[in-house]
Amino acid sequence: MSAIMQREQPEPPKWYNDIPHSFLQRTPRPLPEVDEHLNKITSGIKNCINAIERKTAPSPADFEKINDGIHRAFFLDLNATTIRKRRLLHNDTGLPRVFCSTLSGGVEYPWYLKEDAAELYIKWWSRDTDPGLFRGTRLGRQKNVRLGREATVDRFLPGYTGRRYGDFHGNGPLRNGQWWPSQLCAMRDGAHNATVAGICGNSIGAFSCVMSGGSYPNIDRGEEVWYYGTESEDPTRPTDSTQYMINSSRSHEPVRLLRASKMTTEGSNDFRPAEGLRYDGVYEVVGYEIKNVAKQVHLFHLVRLPGQTPIRSSGPGVRPTPEELEALAKIKIEKKYLA
Repeated sequence: MSAIMQREQPEPPKWYNDIPHSFLQRTPRPLPEVDEHLNKITSGIKNCINAIERKTAPSPADFEKINDGIHRAFFLDLNATTIRKRRLLHNDTGLPRVFCSTLSGGVEYPWYLKEDAAELYIKWWSRDTDPGLFRGTRLGRQKNVRLGREATVDRFLPGYTGRRYGDFHGNGPLRNGQWWPSQLCAMRDGAHNATVAGICGNSIGAFSCVMSGGSYPNIDRGEEVWYYGTESEDPTRPTDSTQYMINSSRSHEPVRLLRASKMTTEGSNDFRPAEGLRYDGVYEVVGYEIKNVAKQVHLFHLVRLPGQTPIRSSGPGVRPTPEELEALAKIKIEKKYLA
């Protein structure tokens, strides 16, 4: 999927092209709510293109309409045929018009709108039409003996085939600002490769790290981060997780950084997401120091690589979106999840 997005122009997937036109003609119209929000995307794109052809500036109201349609589309109960019938993955009428500069027709879409259009495109390109925040996972709670109370115990559904693996360096198919309600969901989409561990990697370096709760308060300045590794029981060598970050400082491979709403940092933090975990792009480990030799505790200095869109912690491009927060709040009420 990441290779498709790196091309000058994306190509619709095979399943999309293989749906017979005769079948599309027999397909009934979607529910009014689905039709309404999908129309916001397609009509908004058309209005923007028409404005450029008239040599006028596209209306901010049309940008907002597309933005709202995309954010709602993530939670629509629709099927692959509806996506094809509405031509939403077509290069001339669909989402590529928004995120692909060679297809935009001269329209300068807001950067955050491009990111979210690409994220939705990738989801649908993979034929993932499940609107559930926790899709592919089973939510559960059980008594935690150590904590003396109930705790969340989530797991992948048996036979779930939609999981991607995060054993790669760089963005891959992920988009800046992409958001998840739990670390397991981030793992499902290949942003991170562990349900609990904060660092994942290999001998070349860390793939990703999560700024979450911990014994040591990380320092978060947005574009720069000071991130603690894990304590080792062996005073002669660091943990595997810490070693991954040391390897990154030598290889200079980019490390994906996810911020969690429950992260502990030194002082106030303007970059913490309101809920869940947010992907904030790739960073380089530029150095480190050993803070505790006996426990092999290392403090790593990470700097966000240039050329990325801004961290989405505030402003019109903030993530999680109101729609994401609304969906999570509903699940909390219905399932008493994370209550």
